[in-house]
Amino acid sequence: MSPHQMPLLLVRHAVAEDVHPLGDEARALTVEGRAAFRNHARKLARLTPMAGIVTSPLVRAVQTAELLAEAFGLGRVEVHPALLPRHSAPKRILHLARELGAGWMLVGHNPSLTRAGALALDLDELPGKLRKGAALALHPEGKHFSPVWLAAPGRTLVRYNDSQAR
Repeated sequence: MSPHQMPLLLVRHAVAEDVHPLGDEARALTVEGRAAFRNHARKLARLTPMAGIVTSPLVRAVQTAELLAEAFGLGRVEVHPALLPRHSAPKRILHLARELGAGWMLVGHNPSLTRAGALALDLDELPGKLRKGAALALHPEGKHFSPVWLAAPGRTLVRYNDSQAR
């Protein structure tokens, strides 16, 4: 499958510690979060091949991206500051998504990813919630995207059809 036939995935980090002595940036995935997301990542890999992964530099996002890389058989994870949770992050994430295009997974945080997904679809809000570990598959269409599916750990896959796209 060519990268243009693959979706672009917005992936929220998996379940992480509530606090860490070194601060928010150091919060790691919980043992349960890691196990649940490893299974979820394997299911995602059965849905579609992907070409690459870009992640926020925060520990919980990097760990989530590493589990995705393992499941998808990808050799490396790239870190990008556009995926940091900041006020301006949704526009930065959308710019990065357009730049990378189909075949890439972008791993980050809420509410930035939810807002970026809504912007990508030209909607006020997403057609579904980006829970921890959720992946929203988008198909690039010029400057905009159309929704393909939403997959969250322990939830039924939601497929979008053309009538739901906008």
